[in-house]
Amino acid sequence: MKRVLRKIRKNWLSIVAIFLLLLAVVTSTNYYLKETSLVLDHKMTDFKGTFFEMLAFQHTFLFFLPPLSIILLVIDKWHNKFKNGNIKNYLTRMSYKQFKKEMFISIGKISLIYPLILLIFLLISFVLTKGANEGIDLNQFSGYYNKWNYQNFPLYLLKTTILLYIQGLIISLYSFLYLNKVKNKVLLILFTYITWLISLLAIQFVPQMFLDIYFNYKINSDYLNFYMIKLYTNSTTNFFLYLLSITLFTSIMFAINYFVIYKSKEKVVLTNEKEMV
Repeated sequence: MKRVLRKIRKNWLSIVAIFLLLLAVVTSTNYYLKETSLVLDHKMTDFKGTFFEMLAFQHTFLFFLPPLSIILLVIDKWHNKFKNGNIKNYLTRMSYKQFKKEMFISIGKISLIYPLILLIFLLISFVLTKGANEGIDLNQFSGYYNKWNYQNFPLYLLKTTILLYIQGLIISLYSFLYLNKVKNKVLLILFTYITWLISLLAIQFVPQMFLDIYFNYKINSDYLNFYMIKLYTNSTTNFFLYLLSITLFTSIMFAINYFVIYKSKEKVVLTNEKEMV
């Protein structure tokens, strides 16, 4: 019992992260069931149709909580390694190159949360429909899902999984902007989450305003929507252009962390030794 309690105290942030993730999925599912129950003669007889309906009826928790879960998991894993100069102890047992490699590999693992959510919704739609695949009137329900997405369901899942995974990478990388500077765990979470929120607005509006004001060019804002609530149900959006857009931003974030903030072992240690908030 003591060992369990000790583990809970040690990993309480990860436990909170998992709870928030489940809360986002459960509330979104309940919201979908509540809304569709108001539709006369609505029947769940097709798992793909139900899956797309669930994406259409998303609770706002699904927008705010999964990113926070990713941030909490990253901070829970790495905060103690930087807190109170602990970085020096770790670097006596492994090279800085190996340490940095482990940091960014962990980001890759934690970022799997976003596509995992997509898989959870797919499983729920299977349960609700008992795996039925009767086919539907695509014209009647076009507000919930696009014809191309429905008819090319495996390809849609693959494309969406790739894009969601890259989104997870972006959010994970935000945490490392402050990890070596902020000692207080609560402030670290707040700084990271607020930075994520501000970045959504900046990415969405700054390029549009710049291109419109200086070049009188209207850009399709779909390519600047880096958040999960969209879930890429619009098949008219050019997948490769969107992939290029979101990958470019991720690459910039990675470069800032890997080649600037954590480039030099000496710089990281010196920064870690300074008085931090």
